[in-house]
Amino acid sequence: MKKLLTDIYNGIIGSLDTTDKGFSSRKLTGFAIVACVIAAHVKWLTLGDLGNLEMVLTIDYSFIAALFGMTTYSALKSKDNAAKD
Repeated sequence: MKKLLTDIYNGIIGSLDTTDKGFSSRKLTGFAIVACVIAAHVKWLTLGDLGNLEMVLTIDYSFIAALFGMTTYSALKSKDNAAKD
């Protein structure tokens, strides 16, 4: 159990580094953002005010579209760099 916790700790800390060790910083950032969005939605739903549902769904859709756009851009950029080599 101690080894598992040490490995997780080293992976998270290693993700904050620019080397290949550790987890991916993109994954950690995505996880943190999604956790914050879930917490905000839970808080909003517990208030019981659904008057801003259209605005919340628009923000969610925009966020998802931006993430897909960044992933697509990253893939196209790496493909473009591979073609130049």
